[in-house]
Amino acid sequence: MGEQGDRRELTEERVCWMSDSGPQLALARILGSDRHTDLQTVGFHLREFVRCTTPLKLANLAMAKMQRWLRRSRVVGMPTQYFIDPINMCNLRCPLCPTGRGVLARPPGRMALADLKGVVDEIAPYAYRVELYNWGEPLLHPEIFEMIAYVSQRPISVGLSSNLNHLDDNMARRLVTSGLSQLVVSIDGATQESYEAYRRRGRLDVVLKNLELLLETRRALKLCGPFIIWRMLVGKHNEREIEAVRTMASEMGVDAFAIGPLFVDTKDPKQVEQWVPSDPRYSPYACTISELENTWHCRDLWESMVINWDGGVAPCCWLHDPQFDFGNVRHQTVQEIWNGPSYVSARRVISRHEEEPNGVSTICHRCRGHPHYMAY
Repeated sequence: MGEQGDRRELTEERVCWMSDSGPQLALARILGSDRHTDLQTVGFHLREFVRCTTPLKLANLAMAKMQRWLRRSRVVGMPTQYFIDPINMCNLRCPLCPTGRGVLARPPGRMALADLKGVVDEIAPYAYRVELYNWGEPLLHPEIFEMIAYVSQRPISVGLSSNLNHLDDNMARRLVTSGLSQLVVSIDGATQESYEAYRRRGRLDVVLKNLELLLETRRALKLCGPFIIWRMLVGKHNEREIEAVRTMASEMGVDAFAIGPLFVDTKDPKQVEQWVPSDPRYSPYACTISELENTWHCRDLWESMVINWDGGVAPCCWLHDPQFDFGNVRHQTVQEIWNGPSYVSARRVISRHEEEPNGVSTICHRCRGHPHYMAY
């Protein structure tokens, strides 16, 4: 994605406190051995959960978990977590990201603030978490701070993932005071050479300066948030630098350090050879005789929803081609899409491995819950 593995990601462990799904932050691991840091992380997640909980949200969350376990094809309730992409343009050219490679199938664009408000107004009674990023750099959106504030005030926990190459004093102050709950900053190397091997066009010195600016702004304003996570995507080019980067994160004073996997097109042997870590502990893939298989299992169809800048709803954050959309929130309600023909058909094929005779054919019929990054 824009922040690959972010969910890419993801994903992301989970540094996210309320869901155990999602390729961005779902595979990431909190590696800090400092007990104080671990307690800080747990405390943050608990505070956010309590802050955002209402009886209706709690009941909806319980229903979502139960229906996922029961593998219901038609569900009661609404998603508990959302990826809402405000912009699918980026200032970097990461070689494993469709945006960075220039192959993103969805046209470039920015979500209008009015469109975001319309979605948030509908999902606010049910949503615990909104991630305001997907295929781009969210800080490039001119109204990103207004978007964060609108979501946070509902109250919904708001997450952002950024390469942090674009920041100034005014932006730092607005970000810190926007109501943002959690910020993931992607820094994947201890040196400019290792950093720009993946974050092409990025400058490590600029990112570190901007991160220090954010931390100093937070201290000066005597604020506790946002909770800042230094996240390192691990590939063959930087797997030997994990301890060095962890030390940098600790010295900088961020709230947590995490690593995440780099996802590749497993059908491309050059990508596999160049990027998949030699150490299997850092790879998201299981080796078979003939190919690499993604070990992540889909839960998105029961718990989360991805909404792109143009309103297109994708079944998961792996997909960037609008031909695979399940609906569009500009023309339908979230609830209509959530129990629409595409979602119902996809849940059935993932949970029961069977297709309805008259069911809608979706991209989920091809991936069967084990998506192949960049292959669609």
